[in-house]
Amino acid sequence: MYIYFTTFEAMTVKQFLKESPLINLSALAKQMYPTNKDAASYLLRKLGDKGRPFTPKDAEAALNALKALSIDISNLEL
Repeated sequence: MYIYFTTFEAMTVKQFLKESPLINLSALAKQMYPTNKDAASYLLRKLGDKGRPFTPKDAEAALNALKALSIDISNLEL
């Protein structure tokens, strides 16, 4: 019998957004930047390595949008 231990490193919001296939970045961007008509493109440029910087304010907006989504999901019923 083998026991495997897996260590989990803390992931930043930016890493999560770039690596998670379950998150619709376009919909998330619209919640993060509601007044920006090109919110999806804006977020993608910020997540790119050569684009605009992904700031702590962006991370906070993304985290708030993700938390709102998690609350909506946790309130679902069968």
